Amino acid sequence: MNYMWRKATLLIFTLLLASCQKSSYRPTGEENEVVFICDGIPDKIGILDTLINDTFYTPHESPLFRITPITYQQFITYISYKNIVIFSFQGSPNGEFYKRIFPSLKTGVFYRTGVFSQGDIVFGIYAPTKDSALKLIRNYGPTIKEKLLENYMKFLEEKEYFLGFDKKLSKKILKNHGFTFKLSPGWIYKIHNPDFFTLYKHYPDRFIFCYTYNQEKPLDPLYFIKLRDSLTTLFYDRDSILKQTVKVDTIGIKDIPAIVLIGAWQNNKNTTGGGFINISFNRKGKFYMLDYGIYYPQIQDKIEYILRGLIIFKSIKFSDEH
Repeated sequence: MNYMWRKATLLIFTLLLASCQKSSYRPTGEENEVVFICDGIPDKIGILDTLINDTFYTPHESPLFRITPITYQQFITYISYKNIVIFSFQGSPNGEFYKRIFPSLKTGVFYRTGVFSQGDIVFGIYAPTKDSALKLIRNYGPTIKEKLLENYMKFLEEKEYFLGFDKKLSKKILKNHGFTFKLSPGWIYKIHNPDFFTLYKHYPDRFIFCYTYNQEKPLDPLYFIKLRDSLTTLFYDRDSILKQTVKVDTIGIKDIPAIVLIGAWQNNKNTTGGGFINISFNRKGKFYMLDYGIYYPQIQDKIEYILRGLIIFKSIKFSDEH
């Protein structure tokens, strides 16, 4: 009787998984894919997505993470994935599987790295009861997200600089503008005027512009949207932001508060569009706007390239730094 009940439960869980995953997306092991081993909570398989995910429009819908809920028996298919979350509790179907990775069975949220493959991160969530384990995942959702994003960004930085650095170009930009970035080979540099320069790169098409002003500006996202539109109208042949797609956030650039815009751009004249990230801040009486865009219609999920733009901008170096 117990055997038949377990069999029926597993079948129901498998059907739930099939119905909840989008048919348009098949997991391939990309660095933003998260395997969620959660066979103890078939009615809660969307909980991790709710807690850790963000959605961006570039212009297509691009989730920060792609989350695939599985049973522990299915894990062999996903063993090479880089982000793994195991949800377990006393009596959970995956209890023995969990214990092999986190033997102590202490209550809490834990993580290990390099468990199944180089560079992976494996989270363990464990408590005596299902409800207390669910409470843990809700409480520690932001921490799990932070560590997953940190792991993802590490892989993206390796990708961005896989071919090395164009130190000559970085030095040239520093000399001409008083600041520079770590750049991989292949960027084409053009000065439009003393306060505005661009960088272009192909395969796929990416572009950076940097604008400076010799006075500080208020950190106002709505103003920055208008300012970006005015600059791209002038220098990018009437590009403009699709305002309904924009997400606003704040970050630190060299411990300086900055406004971040992420969204989609369009050019009705040339019938093109894509995603962008824009970062604006003030430093020592001067205003800086840094913008990275991508045109890559062959793929819908462009968040990888947007985050690679963020990696470039966070590498900024000023001439007065020692």
